[in-house]
Amino acid sequence: MAKSRRLRIVLGVTLALCVAGSAAAVVGTRLLSHRYDDAVTRADLLPAALPASPGPSSPAEPPKVSGPMNLLIVGSDSRAKDDPGAGRSDVVILVHIPKSTDKAYVISIPRDTYVPIATADGGRGARNKINAAYAWGGVPRLVRTLNQYGDIKIDWPVLVDFTGIRKLTDLVGGVDVTIDKPTVDTYRFLPDDSPYPSAPCTDPQGRSRRCVAFAAGKQHLDGQLALYYVRQRRGLPNDDIDRSQRHQQYLRALAEKIAARNMLTDPRGLDRLVRTAAGMLTVDRHMPVQRLAFTLRGLRAEDMTFMTLPIAENRDVPGVGSVMVPDASRSRDLFAAIREDKLDDYVRDNPPNDVRHGR
Repeated sequence: MAKSRRLRIVLGVTLALCVAGSAAAVVGTRLLSHRYDDAVTRADLLPAALPASPGPSSPAEPPKVSGPMNLLIVGSDSRAKDDPGAGRSDVVILVHIPKSTDKAYVISIPRDTYVPIATADGGRGARNKINAAYAWGGVPRLVRTLNQYGDIKIDWPVLVDFTGIRKLTDLVGGVDVTIDKPTVDTYRFLPDDSPYPSAPCTDPQGRSRRCVAFAAGKQHLDGQLALYYVRQRRGLPNDDIDRSQRHQQYLRALAEKIAARNMLTDPRGLDRLVRTAAGMLTVDRHMPVQRLAFTLRGLRAEDMTFMTLPIAENRDVPGVGSVMVPDASRSRDLFAAIREDKLDDYVRDNPPNDVRHGR
């Protein structure tokens, strides 16, 4: 495969992988060699009732797709080829590409966000945590739920195996993050011989254990420690909101590390990066990934604006548990800005996340 073609693919998919937990490559099928094609999984990720957009273009078609468009990045701890809805969905990220296609607005939706869940037959169901939609009906039900809730249309969902963070982070030599305050993950227990930083803690049975700990300041994360970092929820001041911001912080740091190591211009490094990233993805059967990659080929980390769905309060709901209730007014404004392709106006009144540091 020609170097220029691979470079377009990697740069275009930087967005999809960067916002989801991997890094710098989207995968195409028609124009990729079998070596890369075989590493990518395709599945029916859009609701059956939604008409799919045209698939990969014919030679006579233009290479670009037009904006605005909405991508949905779903991070799962399982990526079984026969069941792309298996496992948990702890990462739900909506990405809006404006008409200009020179920016990306990356909007994290905490997994415990309390919204009406679409029913199996496409109706509007009772409210529950948003990751219940994925647990009950995979990516298609999650897509339908967000379409209904925000009155938007998700054009293309992408499922990423979040456990691949470890391999991808080690591939780039680790990443550096800045942490504001020391934290201890009281949910993550380490064996006695673990090389990673820890602090004394107690497990649910009252036994003395060692828990993952992160010191304040600049920290270097290898693959396993990065996985611990983005998964931590216990011990963070704002729970899943802080975890969502850690996802965004890590992804930006990963994109910057890839650029700093010139992996996009080194043929061998690029080959390893593309193959590693491709093995982490499931895309819709009809997704025009080659055209999407070409359209987004110029995006860099600095072109991405990171946000979180506005949350009003945490609440305990009988039968559901602890949930995050969206701020109704601000959420309406956010989704209206998405529909009208005016997110640049929205962020002037609603400052985005500063992902140069994390909790």
